[in-house]
Amino acid sequence: MFARGGITAHSGRDPGELYRTLTEKFGEMFYDREDTAATPAEKARLEQLSPEHLQLTEFAGDKVQAIITHAPGNQASIGGLKAVTEGGWFAVRPSGTEDIYKVYAESFRSERHLRRILKEARRS
Repeated sequence: MFARGGITAHSGRDPGELYRTLTEKFGEMFYDREDTAATPAEKARLEQLSPEHLQLTEFAGDKVQAIITHAPGNQASIGGLKAVTEGGWFAVRPSGTEDIYKVYAESFRSERHLRRILKEARRS
């Protein structure tokens, strides 16, 4: 609740109201994360991925704009790989504490498009 209170105190507006304003302007986003079991060896391979390892030119019907392993702002490693299109993105990275890897995805279009991104990310 502190964050909500801080946002309200700073802006004078409820965070829910601010979010609705943003979705009216930019559209709704659809996000999910899926976890899959992974051995330590599989996790180590994921940590070593480079954009060249992913022979991907499109996913979920869109042309790939970027495949990155480092954050654009500060060049910090993201500990995995992220692929971006005009319509959404996915990122794959191993867990630091569990024997799993995580697939994060976001669609700028629809829930159905998000499910397609996740399905194609798991196959990549």
